[in-house]
Amino acid sequence: MMQRFHLSMVLFVSLVGTSLFTGCGSSERAFVSFSYIVQPSRGLPEGMNTIYIQPAKVGPSTDPKWSDICATSLRSLVQESISQFDTNIQLTDRQDTQATFDEADLAAAGMSTGRAGSGGKLLAADGVIFSNVNVKITVDKGKQRTLSGLSFARVRGRHVSGGGGDIRTEEVETVSRHMTVQMEYKLLDTANNKTWATYSPPPYTASDRTQASIIFGSSQTEAALTPTDQIIAGLVERGAREFVSQLMQCRIHVREEISSSRNESCVRGIKMLRAEAYQDAMSFFKVALADNPEDDRAAFGAGLASEAMGQYGDALRYYNRACAEKLDEQYTRARNRVKAYANRT
Repeated sequence: MMQRFHLSMVLFVSLVGTSLFTGCGSSERAFVSFSYIVQPSRGLPEGMNTIYIQPAKVGPSTDPKWSDICATSLRSLVQESISQFDTNIQLTDRQDTQATFDEADLAAAGMSTGRAGSGGKLLAADGVIFSNVNVKITVDKGKQRTLSGLSFARVRGRHVSGGGGDIRTEEVETVSRHMTVQMEYKLLDTANNKTWATYSPPPYTASDRTQASIIFGSSQTEAALTPTDQIIAGLVERGAREFVSQLMQCRIHVREEISSSRNESCVRGIKMLRAEAYQDAMSFFKVALADNPEDDRAAFGAGLASEAMGQYGDALRYYNRACAEKLDEQYTRARNRVKAYANRT
């Protein structure tokens, strides 16, 4: 009797471990990356040839470093448009001029061997880009139950007490983190002191959470998550790119993480996405949707494959289908992206 109980307990632990890694069926995950070029929705005003990018203003609780990161991102995107698409604009810098003027002052005072002068002339700014960035981060601690290692040790022992009480669980700590980035942009035409373009999108959000194993899991800390700065920098760059794309030709980068449903055709579609075989991926997702019209992951995968192939009408249709099946921020963001850029490629 005791041997049978010991064996059943070991089998139980073994089966739990098996279900953890295999589940009811196979699953697949992939990161999908592609890009496309969009034309400006507004463009630059006539006669604007030089732009100065003002350091971003930050909120009272926002780390000042995001001011520089926001401005750097804007400068990089404008420079990218200049170099890749021959955009007729120049950037004028005000950040590194103080050293030049200091040298001119020292020369004028006879305190250096340099030639006295005005310190050189700056390019006049026909336009100025202003921006605001506010970052909010909240961290919450939670609990998750996991199979206790002590239970397994007791099961493996020679003296096992009767009853099911030997299988025990314990609580371990988990951490969830929520990040919100609010951005505003404005291009001022200095020729008439009028605002030429503004952009104030809804707040960008990102969330992540630690996940302990259901078998012998241990408490997790925030260190187990993706670095906060990396996530926020991605959100800041996204907002800056969307604003710059209003003014000049710009490349839109898409990077999405996608997981399959348990449908085998959906699993194969994800594998084809990872291999950038988008047409093959579409074939598998269509089969998955024929099997289960409510498969939101197959619909999202079909939307990604369509968008990557430049079939924006189909992409919007599949993204709408995914949104209809499940309220998900990722699905909504993808749908809004296609709505914003489909007619500008």
